Amino acid sequence: MPFKINAARRHRIPKQQSRVTNWAEYDAALRQRGSLTVWFTAEAIAA
Repeated sequence: MPFKINAARRHRIPKQQSRVTNWAEYDAALRQRGSLTVWFTAEAIAA
């Protein structure tokens, strides 16, 4: 099967280690840590 040819060398995304349950506290910690900048491309805004 073709999809199994490169299976050993394929990049794997690791599972998230912990789940965020308190988003307000998480956001506050990010703000305290430093600047949180989100970039949107023109194509994303147009869509």
